Amino acid sequence: YSNRIKAIENLRCLVRLEKLWLADNQIGTLSGVESLVGLVELNLARNRILRLGNALAPLVRLHTLNVSANPLGSFKEVGNLVPLASLRNVCFSDPHWGECPLAGLCNYQTYVLFSLSQVTSLDALGLASETKQLAEATFSKKKMYYNMRCKTVRRNAGNALRRAADGRARKARTMQRTLGALVR
Repeated sequence: YSNRIKAIENLRCLVRLEKLWLADNQIGTLSGVESLVGLVELNLARNRILRLGNALAPLVRLHTLNVSANPLGSFKEVGNLVPLASLRNVCFSDPHWGECPLAGLCNYQTYVLFSLSQVTSLDALGLASETKQLAEATFSKKKMYYNMRCKTVRRNAGNALRRAADGRARKARTMQRTLGALVR
């Protein structure tokens, strides 16, 4: 066991490789998989991968991806999978490997299903078309709700800043009058 970040190495010549399981290998970065353009299935469960980044973008044939039990904790990582049009099965949480912190986030399933609409299986569970439609509707409603909340917060912050500026101006005038009275 080493604290050194391990990368995926020496696979450049395996361009026709279709299945690769590197689960439980202390891998910390995805650099090294870009050349595996024939890859259809990739299992990287229980490693130390913090970010997916663009490393998977060249894998246009990728159908199945398991990154469960990695310290992925941001919805941004789901966005990195959007270009993978062939992706149908994705696991951020797997009963055999464990789950990513991402899978514990509020609205996780809704966001993944909205972002990766082509996915037919999430976390080893098949998805009905109604589930995906519900996720899309829920996402749209939540987006509208949070946009309205943001506008309200901005408006309230603007009002609070104006009131603070007015209070500061009143205080300054009072201090000027007091100073004037003291000088007289």
